[in-house]
Amino acid sequence: MSSSHALALPALVAWLGAEALGAYMARNWVISGAAARRREHPDGMSLPVLLGHAGLNLAGLCFWLGFVATGARLAAWLAICFLVPAIGLGVSTVSIWTPYPVARKYGQPAAEEPGRSRARAIPDHVVARSLEEEESARQLIDELLARNLALEEPEPRRLSLDIRALVPIAHGVLAIATFLLTVLAAISAA
Repeated sequence: MSSSHALALPALVAWLGAEALGAYMARNWVISGAAARRREHPDGMSLPVLLGHAGLNLAGLCFWLGFVATGARLAAWLAICFLVPAIGLGVSTVSIWTPYPVARKYGQPAAEEPGRSRARAIPDHVVARSLEEEESARQLIDELLARNLALEEPEPRRLSLDIRALVPIAHGVLAIATFLLTVLAAISAA
């Protein structure tokens, strides 16, 4: 086995793993109904971006398979040429698909800047009514405090790991490993 093929096979394994996890995530996206609802939520995942990401990866994989089978350096570099824009679209996909930062809903006012508040005058009739109801409010607060203090402390929450959160992380790690291994294999084949 030549030195270029020593890295070519691990790159192929990493690439196939990343493709499998990507297909799994795309499958879940379709099954969840998010693909069908994407017209209702224009801020959501873009089908052309997702298909471009998957298509470029698949085209690069085909060239990489050609490199592994024949040792042709041109096939290795063409695979990388498809892989680079695929990674760019993958980063775009992650930034769109990930729910953070949380965008505010349409029609929801923007949060005020810290340290700045809007001073609003309180109408006199509201102040008068508040003073009249002060005693009943005081009783209500006392009752609420007594009830809350009488409650037992809840058990501390256990940290639970949702395995589904690891899938995109593993996909990204395998994509990075794929890129590094393919570039190193292509350089060593030169």
